Amino acid sequence: MLHGYLDLPTFTFFDFKNIWTGSVFQEFNYRIMYRENNGADELYGVVWLGRKCYDLIKPEEYICEFHEEYSAEGLDSLILKINEKAEEYRKNGGRL
Repeated sequence: MLHGYLDLPTFTFFDFKNIWTGSVFQEFNYRIMYRENNGADELYGVVWLGRKCYDLIKPEEYICEFHEEYSAEGLDSLILKINEKAEEYRKNGGRL
């Protein structure tokens, strides 16, 4: 389902603890996954730039990280934040 710049599945996809990775504008990459953080379930999102896949980047290369409630509402919030970063990237000519 298309959400702004992002084509994402519904929360049910993440409720099975699946991982979603995508990109827009050729070098703006994002990843959304389930994670336990201090005993609480959360949706964890990261954004990075470049042509490297997630497995080849280091945490210090993340442009930003997001921690949201593990729910459909948390996913909506995460989608909004990633879209805002993507729009910032687009407006700045491919820079953040």
